[in-house]
Amino acid sequence: METTPNQLFEMWRKQVEASAQVWTRLLSPEPPAATPPDPTVFWRPVLDQGLQTWAKLFAQTPATPEFLAQWKQFLDQWIEAWSKILGQTMGTEQFAKLMGQSLDQVLALQAPFRKAAEQHTEQALQALGLPSRNQVTAVAKQIVELEDRLERIEDTIGAVLRRLDKEPR
Repeated sequence: METTPNQLFEMWRKQVEASAQVWTRLLSPEPPAATPPDPTVFWRPVLDQGLQTWAKLFAQTPATPEFLAQWKQFLDQWIEAWSKILGQTMGTEQFAKLMGQSLDQVLALQAPFRKAAEQHTEQALQALGLPSRNQVTAVAKQIVELEDRLERIEDTIGAVLRRLDKEPR
């Protein structure tokens, strides 16, 4: 069975339409869940459908040079179409909200590990007699404050000297 470019295009069009429907369902406003959604749920239906379609196509068609050329052309068009779809989808408020929830979930999971790592690092630096990040930051803040105070003193002295120069002796 030989596959023509029109058949490939038709298969691609159906796949994009079905995938767009999946994305529309995923992006439709729903009441907030008690826990943030699993980010892989967002991609899994689309990717599974594409892989199943490709597996069927390769099982039915021998890999001839003509077919591989058509396949490359199809892939180029498919990538371009998905690029446009993803660009539009990623620009939506719902996508941003989903990504924000996903990031919040990741950060919440990492928080205990980060805190433990910071504590271990602090203990190691203390054992080595080295300053911690917080101590270095505190010293830097004090230096900046001293520089600001010196500038104010210099400005005050300059103003006093200018006043003294203007007054008759």
